[in-house]
Amino acid sequence: MAGDVEEALAIACADLARTMARPDAADTVLPRIAAHVVTVLAVGTAGVLLEDSDGRIVVASASDELIATLLGIEQDVGDGPTIVAFAEGTTARADTLVDVGRAWPRWVPEARALGVGAWLSVPSGTEDATVVVSAASTRPRHWQDVEMRAAQVLADLAAGWVAHADELDRARRTAEQLQDALDHRMVIEQAKGILAGELGCSLDQAFAMLRAHARRNSVTVRSVAQAVVELGLRPPAPQSPEGVT
Repeated sequence: MAGDVEEALAIACADLARTMARPDAADTVLPRIAAHVVTVLAVGTAGVLLEDSDGRIVVASASDELIATLLGIEQDVGDGPTIVAFAEGTTARADTLVDVGRAWPRWVPEARALGVGAWLSVPSGTEDATVVVSAASTRPRHWQDVEMRAAQVLADLAAGWVAHADELDRARRTAEQLQDALDHRMVIEQAKGILAGELGCSLDQAFAMLRAHARRNSVTVRSVAQAVVELGLRPPAPQSPEGVT
């Protein structure tokens, strides 16, 4: 038993390492983790769950619809193993749903009616970004220590990937903001150079013309600069350009 789980986990980790290295990995890693949980733990269904920006628990990926259905029930009744795993940061498990009604009295009957015999929810991550890997068995089972460790490894991989993806997304947004600021500055500098060259004025005087035209027309300096560069706009030259003595 232990050897089979460890071998399956090794195969899963190798596959996930290859998947994470691919350039198109963004949409494939969490589904593969959910699929590997099914294989490694030999369960009927599994899923990876996250908290969204509003603090709501959502299914990031699942092997079938059962995980989403059971999560919906938890959210409707206000209790259940996934909620516990997120709220307390501890593993929530049930070797059988026959005698755990006291733990989740409103969720258990619904889960049993859907054919769940045993349940495991394993959290990983930080207080700010928690991931829970959940697995359901169709029959009662005693979750072995080696299975718990394997589930924790897969949960840790999911949490690490989510944190990595969040960091990449923040870096991408920062790069876009910096590029936008650079583009903004470049088009203004281009427009200043065009006006200064054509009118024989200083760059400061050219910028004053751009700014004055923008204010008169209630638009941004950048939009005026773009019109100068791309459309041939030439703002009227005042007798004394604004800001120049």
